[in-house]
Amino acid sequence: MRLNLYLTFLLLVLLTIKTYPVLAQEQTTENQTVDPPKPKMRSVKGLIPAPVLYYTPDTKLGFGASLLGYFRLRSYTDTTYTRLSLARLVVDYTLNKQTDQWLYWNIFTREERLMLRGELRHRIYTDRFYGLGNDSREEDRELYDYDMISAKIAVLKNVGFRSFLGPDLHFTEYYNVELEDDSQLRSLELPGYKKGRNVGLGAIFLIDHRNSTSYPSKGFYLELSGYHFGKAFGSDFRYNNLNFEFNRYYGLGNDRVLATNTMLRLNEGDVPVQRLPTAGGDKLLRGYARNRFHDDHFVGSQVEYRFPLFWRLGMVTFAGIGDVFDKPKDVSFSTLKYSIGTGLRYAIRPDQKLNTRLDVGYGREGFNIYLMIGEAF
Repeated sequence: MRLNLYLTFLLLVLLTIKTYPVLAQEQTTENQTVDPPKPKMRSVKGLIPAPVLYYTPDTKLGFGASLLGYFRLRSYTDTTYTRLSLARLVVDYTLNKQTDQWLYWNIFTREERLMLRGELRHRIYTDRFYGLGNDSREEDRELYDYDMISAKIAVLKNVGFRSFLGPDLHFTEYYNVELEDDSQLRSLELPGYKKGRNVGLGAIFLIDHRNSTSYPSKGFYLELSGYHFGKAFGSDFRYNNLNFEFNRYYGLGNDRVLATNTMLRLNEGDVPVQRLPTAGGDKLLRGYARNRFHDDHFVGSQVEYRFPLFWRLGMVTFAGIGDVFDKPKDVSFSTLKYSIGTGLRYAIRPDQKLNTRLDVGYGREGFNIYLMIGEAF
């Protein structure tokens, strides 16, 4: 008992000694000015209207217009800012007679208490299907048309240490599906070969220690997410989906960056063909068209070296490996997809590190070109 009293007294003495200079300083400050001026709250923000011109193997040449909004909110309590928030509206048309109206956003509220991200989309699309698995052949390619409307809405709360956790809702309606007469999709009766509604609810947990969301030069990003799609939500498809992504960024000085990216996609159930994982696209394995290979699961990893050239121009080199699979034993060196390539970067807003990119990737079946806005990862 006596020991507790001594400890309590000692604690009060230490608090008094620590607090006294602060109180004295506050009284001195108050004598100097009763109502000190408050710093102005200014946020970084802007709008970038721009024409859209891009090329992918699935769309061929696409053109249209976009409006990109960005901002960084200043803290109420100090001089720090949130990381860059982005929202982009795109309306375009492709030479494959596809149209796309797309609004997506990734927004940090003040003090980064919340991360809001999602998209609204309407699409009239002509897609390609070669078959399931790694044995599909290029000559088995078929085209199929469909329209879709979709919405994704996630509200993630900051749970400390730049970690965010929250629910994510997905809704997609497929309609006006048109198949070729001898379609594999029809003969295999794959989910999604007819019209249908895909609705699911899941959760996202992520840790974002990147120093920038648009062009990271150090830190890491980890995201885990899981979803259930089923009749309880009004869905015509029933399946479960799990995702893992990890990115690491190493600053090498003089604006040179070494970046790595690893992804895993797992599904169980009746996944609509439009949502099956693919090997290829503008993000990972850029040597392949996005939908060249389909299956229930995907795993892949890549490395990218980024460096400046002159003026607003930069350049990257990249290499990656990965594959789709039904069972883990399906992944083998004989079918493993590899991709190597290079790309140019043009800074549309150098102060915010916003880039447009032109990537040329090479894989087992030749070259593919992607012209996009924003880094691959």
